[in-house]
Amino acid sequence: MQNTKVALAVLSAFALVTVIQLIYYFLIYGKFTFHRKKSAVSFKEVPMSVVVVVRDNASQILQSLPKLLSQQYPAFEIVVVNDRSPDENTLFTIKEYSNRYPNIKFVDLSEAVSTSKGRKMAVSFGIKCATYENILVTSPDCEPSSVHWLSAMAANFQGQKKVVVGYSTYARRRTPYNAFLRYDNVVGAVQYFSHVLRNATYRADFNNIAFLRQLFYNQKGFTSFNHLEWGEEDIFVHRISGGDNTSVEYSPESMIVQNNIPSYGYWRSHKISLYYTRKFNSTRNRFSLSMFDATNMLFYVLLTLSVVSAIHIPTFLYAAIGVAVVRVVGLYVSVGISAAKLCEKQIIPLILPFDLLFSVLNPLYFIYSRLNTKKYA
Repeated sequence: MQNTKVALAVLSAFALVTVIQLIYYFLIYGKFTFHRKKSAVSFKEVPMSVVVVVRDNASQILQSLPKLLSQQYPAFEIVVVNDRSPDENTLFTIKEYSNRYPNIKFVDLSEAVSTSKGRKMAVSFGIKCATYENILVTSPDCEPSSVHWLSAMAANFQGQKKVVVGYSTYARRRTPYNAFLRYDNVVGAVQYFSHVLRNATYRADFNNIAFLRQLFYNQKGFTSFNHLEWGEEDIFVHRISGGDNTSVEYSPESMIVQNNIPSYGYWRSHKISLYYTRKFNSTRNRFSLSMFDATNMLFYVLLTLSVVSAIHIPTFLYAAIGVAVVRVVGLYVSVGISAAKLCEKQIIPLILPFDLLFSVLNPLYFIYSRLNTKKYA
C-alpha cells in the first residue's frame, strides 16, 4: 500500500510537470511556433545604417563586405568601426573599400581609451557616426543569407514598430558540435521570439538587430552596464522595447550566418553570462524562463522516478510511459515546426537527445552564473 501511494505521488508530480511543459510548448512558445508573419505588400524604404565593429577578427570582414555591399536596397551605408584592431593590413584594405564605395564609412578608434568591456564603446561610436536614424547592428564574421536582408529587416519599420529582432545562425558543418550549437540557437530563438510576440521582450542577437537611434540615446547607450563583458544586447533590447513597438523577422532572406564557429569554452562563457544578465530583466521574464528550465529538468528526473516506483504496478507504469510520450510529441511539434521555420531542419532528428542534454546543462550554467558573479559582472 505504501509503495502504491509513493508511486501515485511521483506519477502525479510527473503529470503536473508535463502539463506545465506542454503549456510552454503550445501556449507560450507556441506564439512563435504557430505564428504566421504578414508579408509587407508595400512599405516605405527607410535609409539604413549598418554598424559593424572590427577588432581581433578584422580580417573576417573582408569576406562579408562584398555580401553587405551587394544588398539590393536603395539607400544604405556600412559603418565599419575599428576598435583598436592590430591588423594593419586588413584596416588598409577596409580603407581602400571606403575610398571606392561612397556608402562605406570608416571610423577609427585606434587611439581611443575605454573603461567599458566588450565592444560597447565601438558600437556606440558607430551609432553616433551613422548618417541615418535606422540602425542595424551585425558582426564582421557574419554575412547576410541573401541580397534582400536589408529589405526584409527594414520592412518591419511600419506603424509603431521601432525595434526589429532578427535571426542569426551558425554556418553548417557536419559535426556533432555544430548540431549542438544550432539546436541551442534554435531553442533560444523560439524563446526570445515568443517573448517579443507576447510584448515581453527579454533578449536579441547583436548579429542581427535593428532599431531607431533615438531609442539608444533615450537609454544613454550602454552607460549603466559598461562593466559587463557580454549580454549588453539583452539588457538594451529589454529596455528599449515597450508595448507593441518590437517586431520579429525570421524569413529566410533576413537571416544572418555566422561563419566563425565559436569554441566550446567561448560559447560556454557567453551562455553563462546571458544567465547572469537575466538579473537585469523583469520579474515576469525571469520567472518564465527559470520555470521552463526547472520543469524541463524535472521531467526527466520524475520520469525516471515514476518508472522505478511503478515497476511492479503495470497501470502506473503504462500511465507514466503515456505521459512521457505526450510530452515528447509536444516537444517535437514545437521545436520541430520552429526549426523548419528557421531553416534548421537538419537538427530535428536530434531534438530529444539534445533536449535531455540541455535539461542538465542549463541548470548547471544557471547555478554557475550565480556562484561566479564577479567573473561575469
